[in-house]
Amino acid sequence: MLKMFKNPNGNIALAMLLVVFGAMSGFTLSSLAMRDAVAFQYDFESVQSMILLRSESFRGQRIAQRLGNIMVPVRTSVRYVPVTNSALKKTFVIQSQLSRGGLVAVDSDVVMGDQKQITQIRSLVKSKTGTGPSVFYSPKFSLIRKYGVYTLESETFAKFMYFTDTDESTNETPVYFYGPDLIYGRVHSNSDIWIKQAGGGSNGGWPTFYGWVTTAGEIQSFSGSYSEQQIFRGGLAEGYPHTIFPEHATTLKTNADRVGPNNDPNLIMMVVVNGSSYSAYLGTIQPPAVDTCGVYNPFPPYNPNTLQYTNRYAVRDTIWSTQPSGTAHNKSKWVDNKLWLMGTFGTYQTWGCADTLWLIGDILLAGTQRGASPLSNPTDVVGLVSEKSIVVKYGYRDPIDSLRYHRNCGPDNNFGGIWIYAAMAALGDGHGNSHADGVFSFEYQHPHPSVPDVIFNNHLYTRIDLHRRRFPPTGANPWPPLIDFPWYNPLWPERRPYLERGFISVYGSISQRRRGFVHRSYNDTEYPSHGVWDQPIDFCGGSSAPYDVEQIDPVLGFQLITRHFDGANGTGTGYKKNYHYDDRFYHTSPIDFPEVSRYNETPYTALHWVIKRPPENL
Repeated sequence: MLKMFKNPNGNIALAMLLVVFGAMSGFTLSSLAMRDAVAFQYDFESVQSMILLRSESFRGQRIAQRLGNIMVPVRTSVRYVPVTNSALKKTFVIQSQLSRGGLVAVDSDVVMGDQKQITQIRSLVKSKTGTGPSVFYSPKFSLIRKYGVYTLESETFAKFMYFTDTDESTNETPVYFYGPDLIYGRVHSNSDIWIKQAGGGSNGGWPTFYGWVTTAGEIQSFSGSYSEQQIFRGGLAEGYPHTIFPEHATTLKTNADRVGPNNDPNLIMMVVVNGSSYSAYLGTIQPPAVDTCGVYNPFPPYNPNTLQYTNRYAVRDTIWSTQPSGTAHNKSKWVDNKLWLMGTFGTYQTWGCADTLWLIGDILLAGTQRGASPLSNPTDVVGLVSEKSIVVKYGYRDPIDSLRYHRNCGPDNNFGGIWIYAAMAALGDGHGNSHADGVFSFEYQHPHPSVPDVIFNNHLYTRIDLHRRRFPPTGANPWPPLIDFPWYNPLWPERRPYLERGFISVYGSISQRRRGFVHRSYNDTEYPSHGVWDQPIDFCGGSSAPYDVEQIDPVLGFQLITRHFDGANGTGTGYKKNYHYDDRFYHTSPIDFPEVSRYNETPYTALHWVIKRPPENL
């Protein structure tokens, strides 16, 4: 080593070697510094892209809220976001595409029925080359790209256990929640909510709300002061924002399969569902035909020569025909006419109609036993929508066997009556006519007895009440207040019609334009009919109480009276409530069910946000 230092050539060689070592070290250190700078820049771009991606997803949600239901894909405008610091300058390029959800579930919490009410926001963030170390690695765009899918579900009225646009009756009188009313689930009214301390229940005569209650108005108490904590156990908010209740089932009509002919007020579609299939029958209401009957005193007459005058009136028969059966497997169905509906429903089904929807029997689920909770049933969900009202039918003549049925009447034990496993929406808007507003209610609210067809002296006598009195009635000859008006009862004439009919049991939700009656007193003190018959405005003769209407037919000798269905008790007419919210509606809705809108915006619930491998472009 000493000889090398003493040798001039060795000194030069050593110097050259040191120069080489120094250069290599410099290049190494420069390379390490460049690598760290590029890595820092990539990390910075990655974090910044993630922040911008999240903000873009929320931007897409705001756009979706403004646009409402997304029918076709929508691209947002491209955003250019410059980011500058002392070391680099970058421009991030951001864009989203909004589209309806696909046919395949995207999450374990999103099931088949949700897909048509899902909006997916696909967002892509890229950064353009600017200044900084990484410009040497890409001629135009950085290698960093971020891509996310933000999945939203539109909020439907199935989220409410009980929604009312106007919390008054069709007679524009307050309808109260009172002692026997136990309401589970979300409740909202766009007007004041009335409560009353009356008999029944287990809360000192007050109603009990176990879910959150909101009102755009205030709570009005018919019975003075009350304890908010005692009644509104799930919370109460007064002065809550108004929720727009739609008049038309736009989404449902757009997406649903048509059942039956085009819109005709003289047509009735009767549908009986069995699992995922259904049978259908078409009732055609015939044009009015003039009929006559002689009026006798007495009738049946002992002497045919006692004819006093002849009634002339119009009658309309209904002719039934069989329609093609079909499948409703995970589908929505629309009827342009009146709809009579009952059955056991399998899969996701929503049935809607442009006219009144009449429930002629139970609405059950294939995978849930009658009376049991549907919470553990993941496969069967039902929606019922009417652009007028949804009405529990008193009775009907079956077009198949022509027999008379009271399918919706039952004893109080085991909650006899009608069971409805469905989200219901009655959208009708009377535009100032309260009696034309959509309600969830029941048929034949003021029963009175009438004389049935009988065989007397070996002869069949029909329409006996029409043979005894002037019809149509006049001011000078009004119809008696304690005898049923012809055809007011859908099973007219009926000698002992039913008053109390058991329970309306609901596992689902109820949304309506106006609060519908499900129980009436014998004679409303707040809205008395004064013995007048004018059914369109709810004037239906006199009292329905058995002790008021009871009479012995003067010729035939049998009793005419109103009565409760066997095993049903009470002091009025109609149904008791047995209402439960279907908790499945918190995370799923029936297919194409009406969506909620507030202040011209569509509320959405975020289901999840997923970061995926990015494509080159949207």
